[in-house]
Amino acid sequence: MKKQDYNLKVILLAAGKSERFNGVKVLAKVQHKETSITLIEHVFHQISVALKELNIDEKNIQIATGRYHSQITTFFSEHENEHNRYIFDYCEDAHLGLGHTISQSVGHMLTSAHDNENSPSHILIALADQVALTADNYVTLIKQSLALPNKLVCAKAGQEFMPPAIFPATYFADLMRLKGDKGAKPVLYANKENLKTVSIQHAEKDIDTQQDLVNWHINT
Repeated sequence: MKKQDYNLKVILLAAGKSERFNGVKVLAKVQHKETSITLIEHVFHQISVALKELNIDEKNIQIATGRYHSQITTFFSEHENEHNRYIFDYCEDAHLGLGHTISQSVGHMLTSAHDNENSPSHILIALADQVALTADNYVTLIKQSLALPNKLVCAKAGQEFMPPAIFPATYFADLMRLKGDKGAKPVLYANKENLKTVSIQHAEKDIDTQQDLVNWHINT
């Protein structure tokens, strides 16, 4: 596959219920260099920098929202200069679990892309709470996918397959069949013979609770 035929789209999952966090997790503030920004801004920034390095438009990032769609979009609408950077996709089935969110968000993305004659060849699925991932990590994953465009590509921590993960078009139908809370990992494990992993030990670091956030700030 030639690079001009490689059309990567990104789904950034921010549709969780945040039940263990006791608040809107993706709007919690994290330190970023000398400033404090929301968790979703931090992760979006890392992905955006990676895309820019690879000459991919950051408007290829679609943020999947659920229960807190109103709070998230209201927050960004109050930052008008930044708001135009973000494309939000409300998934009304998000309350049924991560699998439903992915299925619906992929469906929305493909429908929109078909209407605009801009269909993705690959979809990268990322989590808005993977606070430790850097732009370089995303660049490494995308470069691996560019080199092996027919393969699934994902992070690996220890012996576990982890997001972020990149899915060629061959697997879009599988993503749209996902249900419940398991997310996209079943697709990765069911196709291990066609999976290329990238070791990123800190991919397992995410924010689930307020204490996780405190610990992140202590340790960074």
